Amino acid sequence: MRAQAQPDDLAGPESPAPPDPHSPRTLSRALATLLVLTALTGCGLTGPTTYDPDERVIEVDRGEEFTLSVPSDASLGERWYVAAPRPDRGVVRATGEERENPGGDADGAGGGTQLFGFRAIGPGSTKIRLIHCPVGACVDTGGDSATASPPPSAGPTAAPARSRPTYRTYTVTVE
Repeated sequence: MRAQAQPDDLAGPESPAPPDPHSPRTLSRALATLLVLTALTGCGLTGPTTYDPDERVIEVDRGEEFTLSVPSDASLGERWYVAAPRPDRGVVRATGEERENPGGDADGAGGGTQLFGFRAIGPGSTKIRLIHCPVGACVDTGGDSATASPPPSAGPTAAPARSRPTYRTYTVTVE
């Protein structure tokens, strides 16, 4: 006659106890993981830091890439440009521009973001001025730049404030 296995017999050898979270070995592993993640962040493997419109004072390290993010609704003809005076090329240089439109390219798709990429070149401080151009408010001067159209004279025919170009200025310091 064969003996039936009891539930305790089916469990197999006893499971090892969970590691003590305060043991030197556990702490060493956690520290090593933290150091690797910190090193990867410093190598730029996580991508450039993105600054929102309300973050106007920016401090970066030499060689670091960063992005300025501004709201832009392409379906309404809105566009942003880097405005004159241009940032000091000895401090930062543009790396590119892109548009993100979560609504797609369909007519009437609202919302979106325009991103301006930069790389910190050398120590110093400079200003980056962006001009926001609602449809018809700016004159495209080519080369991804624009100037504000002459504002209409004040009075009953003046354009509403939402139709006028506006500027956003960022101060960037490179260490």
